Amino acid sequence: HNNSCPGLLDAVVGGAADAGAIAAAVIRGRCDGDADGGGGSGGSGGSFSALYEMGEHVSRALGREGRRHTIAPATFVKNLRALSKTFRKGRQEDAHEFARCLLDAMHKRCVDAARPKPKEGSARSETSFVWQVFGGRLRSRVACKTCGKMSDTFDSFMDLSLDVARSRSVQSALKSYTAVEVLDGANKYKCEMGPGKPHMTRATKQFTIDAAPKVLTIQLKRFEYVPFGRGKLNQFVEYPTRLDVSEAMSDASPRARGRERYSLFGVLVHSGGSMHSGHYYCYVKGSTGHWYEMDDEGVSPVSEKTALSQRAYLLFYARAPAAAASAPGASSPIVGQIAPKRELNEKERKAAKASERKRKEDAAAAAAAA
Repeated sequence: HNNSCPGLLDAVVGGAADAGAIAAAVIRGRCDGDADGGGGSGGSGGSFSALYEMGEHVSRALGREGRRHTIAPATFVKNLRALSKTFRKGRQEDAHEFARCLLDAMHKRCVDAARPKPKEGSARSETSFVWQVFGGRLRSRVACKTCGKMSDTFDSFMDLSLDVARSRSVQSALKSYTAVEVLDGANKYKCEMGPGKPHMTRATKQFTIDAAPKVLTIQLKRFEYVPFGRGKLNQFVEYPTRLDVSEAMSDASPRARGRERYSLFGVLVHSGGSMHSGHYYCYVKGSTGHWYEMDDEGVSPVSEKTALSQRAYLLFYARAPAAAASAPGASSPIVGQIAPKRELNEKERKAAKASERKRKEDAAAAAAAA
């Protein structure tokens, strides 16, 4: 059975440009924040922990066992319903939904292990390593054409879903995603921002990326509703090895081009005619720069041309180092903080050591209280 697990895990934690940071974070999260969480496969916690099991999976894949043969994510397949009660072993599942459920489960475990525990939806709850790697922020801006005022709404995201029905490339789909929408006629906007009574008026609405993630996951929306269920858009959509999203950022200017660059490291493909049947496999770029096809237990080297000529469903891009260094910081990070890519100065090293000692003391106190 191919339940999205092998291909998806390979694409997310395989030989990616940022896999070192991801691997270090999940292993540290397993050891520091979730030491008792692997109940589903031999841990002492009595319940399945996606965070613990991902740490185990990465450790095996990067260790001696992984150098000898492929590592099957058997524990994830066995505990699919722990990620989502709608999943069924042996049945076709959606890779995008699996990715979201897996990351959500890992993030939740980080938050549950943090002391003091942050409130759900708070800024601190979005500082786990999962959010530091995959998390970004969208801005939705509505501008009233009567009073001239604007209303901004911000929402966190861990992937972008792009319509490809009328797009031949990821860049074109991203441009459509951030295009200005006019709200008029039957779709007028109810403005409550200006003086006087609320009124229906003409307005514009636009989505932009307000904060870009370190790893950008893009879903190409290939499945659409048809009379007999969900059909599939099977056309080829071009995707680049280098993706610049600067023009999709909030308040982007012509001078901003080139500041938000990403490098492709994973391509997940669905082979089949609908979401109810088919097979998932993926292409992963290793640390040496070579591409590999990963199809269940089969791993084969391929050319970059082959990796770029697929009818992709999910794309994984790692942020370029220069861009990652300028990413917005998070306050009081919780379990699994990722080490910066640059060298720390003496003051920063001392602060990091003090923070680590404090974290251990808090963890020990929490364990004693429990």
